[in-house]
Parts: sequence; structure tokens; C-alpha cells
Amino acid sequence: MSKQSILERVRDSLHSNPLHVESSHYTNPLKSAENDKVQEYITLQRANKAIVIESSPTTLISDIHKALAEVETKKILYNPNIANALDIQALREANAGASMVFIPYEKSIDESRDELFSIDTSIIHACCGVANLGIIGIASHKYAPRLSSLVTRTCIVLLKKADIVEDFYQGVCALKAQSENGALPTNMIFIAGPSRTADIELQTVFGVHGSLRTYVIVY
Repeated sequence: MSKQSILERVRDSLHSNPLHVESSHYTNPLKSAENDKVQEYITLQRANKAIVIESSPTTLISDIHKALAEVETKKILYNPNIANALDIQALREANAGASMVFIPYEKSIDESRDELFSIDTSIIHACCGVANLGIIGIASHKYAPRLSSLVTRTCIVLLKKADIVEDFYQGVCALKAQSENGALPTNMIFIAGPSRTADIELQTVFGVHGSLRTYVIVY
């Protein structure tokens, strides 16, 4: 049967049996009626099992200190780009009595393999938070290696309220806008909360493929 014959049959069928298209009766399941995207993000991020701390620029150091003390941190891995949002020296001074060691992630994995896997906590900065999914987005590059969000038992994520966007598309656009060359990063990571899997006997286990605990400090 030729292409023309098929098209003629389709036209004839539509003429004798016209389609009645009605508008959808449902709303987008990924769009919330919540008007406050910050509060929506916090609610859904907590539903994803992350520990969310509501903070501010003036209380950020003390809130990080509380999180570090809560998990009894000994060694802290931080990305070089964290200095744009956080005064590392002030954080060191706030934790001076706790004998915590702050380690910048400046070496390659081959140079620091033995040390990396002995560090219990990492601090990273998120590029964005996606409100209607309750996730954070980060881009991996030389100043923020991907492994820093995966290798430690506890990961503390810093997120500016101004960087919270409505949906996943806006999150991808935010990652693109913050990249070094204005293009999509070659490695984008979206984190919902602590690592979990139910591969074995459908029993949920946390911390297998990444951090056991995920803190998100929204400021």
C-alpha cells in the first residue's frame, strides 16, 4: 500500500469519525499549588530524607557548627569554590575546641585516595534547589569535584534561598548559567537526599552509593 493510499484512508476515517479533544482535567503532577517556592522546597527536601536547616547569612557559621557537632565530625573536606559563600577561617575558629581538621579538595583522586576515604564529612555549595522536586543541583568541575558529594558519610550542602527555582527545567538552566563557559556542564548532579538502595531483598539501605546523611542548610 502506497503512502498516498494510507494518508487518504486516515483522512477518510477522520472525516467520518472526527476526534473530539477535550481540555485536560488534571494539573501538572510536578507543579505544586504552593506559592512560596522556598517553603515548598524545604517541605519536599525533608520528604526526601534530607535534614534541612533554615538559616541566614548571619547565622550560617553557627548552623554549620551545630551540624558538625551533631555528627561528631573529625575531618572536613571542602571544595575550593566554597570560599565564595563561606568564610572557612571563621568556621575553623568556631570549631577550634572540637579538634576538627579542615581539608581543601585540591589534589587529584590518585594523589589523595588514601586520605579521602578517611574523611567523614564534606561541605559543598549547591548551584540550585528545585522546589517542586525537593532536590539540589550541583555541577562538577575542577573547583567542585563530583566525588566530594559521594565519598563522605555526611554531606553538608549550602543553598542560597535566591538559588531555589520552581522546576527541573529551571534547575538545568541555572546550572548552565553558572558554568564556566555558559554551556551545560559535562557532569551535572541532582541530589534528593542521602544515598539509598533497595536492591537486596527490597530492603532500603542508606549510605551505600554515597552519603549516609545529607544536611541542606538554606540561607
